Amino acid sequence: MIKGKKVIIRPLQLGDEEFLHKWWNDGEMMAHATLAYGTLQTKDTIRASIQKENENQSLYPTNKRFLVLEAKNQQPIGEINYGGWSPRDQKAEFGIKICEKEQQGQGYGLDALYHFIDYMFKFLNLNKIELTSITDNQRAHSLYKKLGFKEIGIIRQGTFDSRTGSFADVMYMDLLKEEWQETKSNLKI
Repeated sequence: MIKGKKVIIRPLQLGDEEFLHKWWNDGEMMAHATLAYGTLQTKDTIRASIQKENENQSLYPTNKRFLVLEAKNQQPIGEINYGGWSPRDQKAEFGIKICEKEQQGQGYGLDALYHFIDYMFKFLNLNKIELTSITDNQRAHSLYKKLGFKEIGIIRQGTFDSRTGSFADVMYMDLLKEEWQETKSNLKI
C-alpha cells in the first residue's frame, strides 16, 4: 500500500468492480475523459479485467490500477493507475480520478498524486512520467503544474470527444525525475 496523509492507495481487488462500475458508467464523472456516456461496461466485464490483472504474477507489470481510499475511514473515493511502463526508456504514464463528488476539491487528488508519483519514480525506476489531458481540463492542468509537470505541447485533434461528437486537442505534459526531486523538496506534503 501507498500511504499519504489523506489517502491510502492499494491495488485493485475483486469486489472493487462495484465502485468502478458506478464511477465509469457516470457520464458526468467521465466527461473530463471525453466519455459523455461513461464507459458502458458491465460489472462482469470490469470484474474479469480485475481478475486478469491480478493473475499477472509479474512484480513489475506494464500497467497497474489502484483504488484511492480516504485514509481516515478507508472508503473508496477514486482510482489511480500507471500504464505504458517502459523499463528500457524508464518512463510511464498515469491517470487519476477522485470519483466521489463530495470528495473532489478537498486535496485528496494532490495527496494521492504526490505519493503515487514518488512511488512511480522509486519503485519503477523511472526517469520520466508523461501524461495527456484534454485541453479544457484546466483543473487537472493546475494540479499537474503544482506537482512540477511541464507543458510540452498540444496534440492537435488527439482524441475523439463524445461530449461534442468531434475531435479535441490534447495537452501533453511530462515530469523528469530530477525535476520531481526539486518539486518534492518544495511541496513537503
